[in-house]
Amino acid sequence: MDLNTQLFYFINNGLSNPHLDVLMPHLSDFGGITFYACLFIVLLLITRKDVFGLNKYYPLVKLCICSLILCVLITACLKLFFSSPRPYLVLEHVNILTSSVDPNSFPSGHSSTTLSVMTVLFLKAKDYFKHFNLIRCGTIIYAFLIPFSRIYIGMHFPFDVVVGIVIGMVSGVVAVKYLKV
Repeated sequence: MDLNTQLFYFINNGLSNPHLDVLMPHLSDFGGITFYACLFIVLLLITRKDVFGLNKYYPLVKLCICSLILCVLITACLKLFFSSPRPYLVLEHVNILTSSVDPNSFPSGHSSTTLSVMTVLFLKAKDYFKHFNLIRCGTIIYAFLIPFSRIYIGMHFPFDVVVGIVIGMVSGVVAVKYLKV
């Protein structure tokens, strides 16, 4: 058994407990493109129209959206190119806590989208938030929990998640460094 499979079983089976079995599928939902698309459409409308005096965040919202678009494009292309099956399709004794319509596992889309947004927030926190160290700490925790949840619920191998993290971080850095919004 390779290291990727061993780590998957350690997290998916070895760390399994009733409390996390309830929490992790819901937490995982907060890392998908549907969640981020809805969130950023609302944030774009609120910050653009200066609802509640939040227009100073409009450039940050645009950066997050650009980072998301870039990472979704890269992730979608890689998923089509590699067509790697999800763990529950190729392994026995997988603790499956949710379902997916996409049979492709590599790379993790939830990990890439989450890290793309969290990277932008981490890098730009000082420019937008008074308590930026608290924001940075929150982004690190969130950026760990979503990818971890994807392995825990049986949707991804650790390598899928690591590559998703790298894609997301690169997308976030590219957005912050090269896009002038």
